[in-house]
Amino acid sequence: MVNPPIRSQASIVTPVWFRLVRLRYWGNHDDFACGISMNPSGAAEDVGDPTVDGMAKRAKEHWGVGAYYQLNVMSIRGTYSSDLAKTAIINLPENDAWIRRIAAKARFVVVSWGNPGHASGRGPAVESILREVCNPAKVLCFGKNKNGSPVHPLYQRLEAPLVPYFAE
Repeated sequence: MVNPPIRSQASIVTPVWFRLVRLRYWGNHDDFACGISMNPSGAAEDVGDPTVDGMAKRAKEHWGVGAYYQLNVMSIRGTYSSDLAKTAIINLPENDAWIRRIAAKARFVVVSWGNPGHASGRGPAVESILREVCNPAKVLCFGKNKNGSPVHPLYQRLEAPLVPYFAE
C-alpha cells in the first residue's frame, strides 16, 4: 500500500505575526498527536521549518498516528526568539481556545516549549489548561530542563523516547 502524501494546513491570524495551529496529516484525522512548542518560526501552510518537520516525521514514523497538530505556547511568531520580546501581546485568547480544543481530543500531547516558554509565564498557563482539558497521563515530553520546562525537540533524536510531563 502506498502512503498518502502528507498534507499541511495552517491557521494564521491577521496580522500575520500570529500563528495558532498547523496541521499535517497522512491518514486518519481522528487519530492524532499534538505538540505545543515555542513559535519563533516564520513557518506557514506552504513553508515548513525543522522543528515542525521533525515532529510530523516522528508522529508518522514513530508514534503511529494519522495526523499531527502543532500548537504554540504563545501565538506570536517571529524568525528568532528575541523577536518575541519586542511585542506587548504574546498570546491571543484564540490560541488558548485551540489548545483546549485540540489537546482534549489528541491521543497524546507532547509539550516542548523550552526555557523561553516557561520564562514568559505561558508555560505554566498552558500546563493549567492541559490539566483542565485532558488526562495528565497523556501529556508527554522529551525530558525537562533545569528550570522544569519541557525540552525543545529540535536537537532530539527522531526516535527519542517520550516521558510523562506531569510525573510527580
